[in-house]
Amino acid sequence: MAGASKRLKREDYHVAWICPVADLELLPSRLMLDEEHDTPHYDTTYDDNVYTCGSVTGHNVVLATCPPGLTGNVNAGRLAGPMFKTFPNIRMALLVGIGGGVPRSNTPEDSTEDVHLGDVVVGWPGDGKPACVYYDSGKWHTDGKFETTSMIDKPDRVLLNALGKLESDHEVGRTTFHEHLEKLRAPKHRRKFVFPGLDQDRLFQADYHHYGPNTDRCANCDTSKLVIRTARTEEDVANFVFHRGRIATGNAVVRDGIRREEISKQCDGVLCIEMEAAGVDASGRCLVIRGISDYADSHKNDLWRSYAAGNAAVFARELLGKIPASTVTGMESFGAKAPFVVPFGRNLRFTGRLDHLKRLKARLARNECQKLAVCGLGGCGKTALVVEFAHWVRDNQPQCAVFWVPALSRKTYDQAYREIGTALRIPQILNNQVDNEVGVRRLVNEKLSSEEFGPWLMIIDNADDVKVLFDRGSTEEKRLIDDLPRSSKGSIVFTTRTRKAAVDLASSSWIWLDQLDIREARDFLDKRIPNKDLISNDAVVQEFLEQLTYLPLAIVQAVAFITKNNVGLAQYTQLFKGARETGIELLRENFQDDSRYENANNAVATTWHISFDQICREDALAADYLAFMACVRRNNIPASLLPPSSPVAMAKALGTLKAYAFVTVRLRQRAQKTLDAEAYDVHRLVHTATQEWLKIRHRWRHWVDQALRRLVDLLPKGPTYETKHIWEGYLMHGTCVADLSGDHEANTTARVLLLHRIGYCQDQLGQYIAAEETFRRTLALARKVLGEEHPETLSTMRSLGRAILSQGNYISAEKILSETVAICNKALGKEHHETLSSTISLCISLMRQGKYFEAEKILLENLELTRKVYGREHINTLTAMSNLGWLYGVQGKKVKAEETLREVYEFNLKALGEKHPRTLLAMKEIGMTLLRLGNYSEAEELLRKTLPPMGELFGKEHPRTLFALNVLGLALVCQKGKEEEAEKILRDTFKLMSKVLGEEHPDTLSNLENIGVALHRQGRYTEGEQIFRQVLKSGKERLNYDDLLSLMRNLHKSLNAQGKHAEAEDIHRQIMSLSEDVSAKSNV
Repeated sequence: MAGASKRLKREDYHVAWICPVADLELLPSRLMLDEEHDTPHYDTTYDDNVYTCGSVTGHNVVLATCPPGLTGNVNAGRLAGPMFKTFPNIRMALLVGIGGGVPRSNTPEDSTEDVHLGDVVVGWPGDGKPACVYYDSGKWHTDGKFETTSMIDKPDRVLLNALGKLESDHEVGRTTFHEHLEKLRAPKHRRKFVFPGLDQDRLFQADYHHYGPNTDRCANCDTSKLVIRTARTEEDVANFVFHRGRIATGNAVVRDGIRREEISKQCDGVLCIEMEAAGVDASGRCLVIRGISDYADSHKNDLWRSYAAGNAAVFARELLGKIPASTVTGMESFGAKAPFVVPFGRNLRFTGRLDHLKRLKARLARNECQKLAVCGLGGCGKTALVVEFAHWVRDNQPQCAVFWVPALSRKTYDQAYREIGTALRIPQILNNQVDNEVGVRRLVNEKLSSEEFGPWLMIIDNADDVKVLFDRGSTEEKRLIDDLPRSSKGSIVFTTRTRKAAVDLASSSWIWLDQLDIREARDFLDKRIPNKDLISNDAVVQEFLEQLTYLPLAIVQAVAFITKNNVGLAQYTQLFKGARETGIELLRENFQDDSRYENANNAVATTWHISFDQICREDALAADYLAFMACVRRNNIPASLLPPSSPVAMAKALGTLKAYAFVTVRLRQRAQKTLDAEAYDVHRLVHTATQEWLKIRHRWRHWVDQALRRLVDLLPKGPTYETKHIWEGYLMHGTCVADLSGDHEANTTARVLLLHRIGYCQDQLGQYIAAEETFRRTLALARKVLGEEHPETLSTMRSLGRAILSQGNYISAEKILSETVAICNKALGKEHHETLSSTISLCISLMRQGKYFEAEKILLENLELTRKVYGREHINTLTAMSNLGWLYGVQGKKVKAEETLREVYEFNLKALGEKHPRTLLAMKEIGMTLLRLGNYSEAEELLRKTLPPMGELFGKEHPRTLFALNVLGLALVCQKGKEEEAEKILRDTFKLMSKVLGEEHPDTLSNLENIGVALHRQGRYTEGEQIFRQVLKSGKERLNYDDLLSLMRNLHKSLNAQGKHAEAEDIHRQIMSLSEDVSAKSNV
């Protein structure tokens, strides 16, 4: 035998040579190989056998053995089953090893006609009766006769023909047994396979038991108890003796002569008893070749074992030499006749899902897959996966029958069962003797439930409507789920769109099928686009797949459209991303697909509409939630946004939607007082398809209205920073619903309210530009629907003015707010809440422009009216006082400012608490006043205390937080030794202010000026000058007079510090001129 030199594929091996006893039978079998091959790679997750591969007389042979100490039919079956899966093209199997001899009951005169130790027995009697009989299985009749019921089929015709040829060749001296025996007699192995001698071949009478220890080789046994029969000669031994006859197989070692004779009698005469044939034959028909190592009695010892094993291996090699290799490759594979009833051919373009296939294969191999469900979103490829699995089983486990049952309806289910009965060739079904489907199911289930049938796999596809399987057809009938075959050799795989159904069908044994990953989706697309130029641009392909959410059915549908209409991927993507109606139209596009059921509408939208209708029947609240979610943004939908219901009903409804994979859970970070631990995302294409479904059923406007009213109820209409963590999650959904409801006249009033609330929330978040845009939309709609003087219209005008004011556009804000106050006074009166609030806003716009005297007059009047209407400690009164305190501060009335602001702070602290927004803002204003008073250290301490809760409440990038940081920076600038820390804080703040407010916002410019002051205080005059000039250039049109004067004075100091006295003098003249203008306007 040559050394290992090559590795073939698993599919290249056609002969299985099984030698169960590893330490005895493997060596002589290997010595018969002409050459050994490297073992091909195979999946050890389901096959733990160890193989030896090679060739014998042109045949590619694979040798396998049971683990040491583990023999018998059960272990042989465990060996053979995986072996025939790993090597799918096995056409012929030989079981080669030792067995116990059973001498003939009538001793023949010719010693070579009787069974002796060292002879070979081949399992083929040629008497028309079974080749092998399972002697442990049968029936005892009342007359004392035993009827064997488990028999092993005859070997393949090719083997029997070869056996006949070998017998003939042996008679005429044309066999090569002796050449093969020489391989066993090589010096290295001679002692192991040496002939024990004729004197050691002893057959005792059946009822005489061994005497003495088992290792003494019958030295103490009574030789008078030997059976008298014609002795063998050396010449007989040299001729190589073998016999054809029946072989008995069982699960136990026989060491009793009387039991040996009983077995032979009950099995119609046998020549050998062994322990593995039934296990191997369960996986495919085989020829049993046994070297006789004992007489199956108590005199059994190890003396003849190696010699007998060697003779069996020599015989097997000689037999293979009589069979042309080409004949074997043309034979049917083991289990080739197992039924395969699957309505779909193999999809040669199937790709991906390797992990899922591996899990299916592993479960099937371990016989753990009694019931397994594959579940996932409609169109994700569940059917395609199990079709591929079914064809893999046929190719790799041809002895396993595969059946397909579509559970689309009871009719398709029953029709499939009848087809299975026909494939199983059940006579009553073939002859139309069963006139009802219950009887058909009973016969099929009985057949598959029989342990004698063999392995089978049943796929129950589209088990989406659980009523098909779980409802009774009539009171007498079983539920279909209870009327399934049961067998240790059988497996049932369900496919379903819903995880709930998967749990009902298969308990915890289910596999979730997610969307394809990017690599799988790309491969999936590559195999379906014939024109490779269309997929040459990776960026275009990526966007195309992202738009289709990597969903297999959507990709197939899109490719069909692209191919049919000769459009490119980019063009299709633009169509899909365009108007919502265009995307829906593409999802509705039907196409031909041979891998789906005949007459089925294959469009993605239609596929999901079926599921939507099913949800309506099963769970009305789940259908309502899905409809509601279709009207808001598809992602990050808080649970508290959904229409209220009982906790149990809500959990069940959301569970249904999650089970269908229409929604997925997005875990949210828990915040204090939050209502939602969970939020939900709706699948992008499901979201679009649901909108279409609602329109088809004329329910779209209804649900848009429901969503609109729900959001009006949830979004705040007044200051509510404490609950920002809740309503902030509603905001984007409110914007979406407001846009959707624009074409529906019936809900315009509610839309005005929603838009106003959205704008208010945007304003509270510091999103002033977005708020202005929203308020302008609201105002246009409110004027049209409610009229110019309606309180809601006027409230919107005030909110618009405030949003413009917050952007630093003080003149524009004043104009809008002046108009608002005038209309309020006329339509609502001076003491109306809206009039008082609008007046406060107008005063702020005046103050920010430096019109302090005008603002003070109006503020004092407003404060008097507010106290009269609301009382001294009302929140509106405190708001007016706070603005008055701020005004006193910028007017230089510092002590009065501090007194007013501290009074406001104390009221807020008492009524609202330390961390309320109004309390924090009052603290910030006091800090500014302390700064003006020159109490820099005290201002710093107060602001440092205020900033952390402000950042937590408003947000670290909120304009109010940034403004407080700017004030803190200035307080540090004014303290010697803290200039560097001040500069860092101010520069960090400037970056954020530029991002949030813009570089030309007055507050941003103020911050930049403070950076210049920090540089000046550090002696970096040139850098300070550059910044002051930058602010001056940008702020001439944006800053009020006081701010301009302050900036120019800082520039003047910087120039003087550098010795630039001429430039400083020029700036001084500009300061004087501007001061005169301010003084003149103040006198006016």
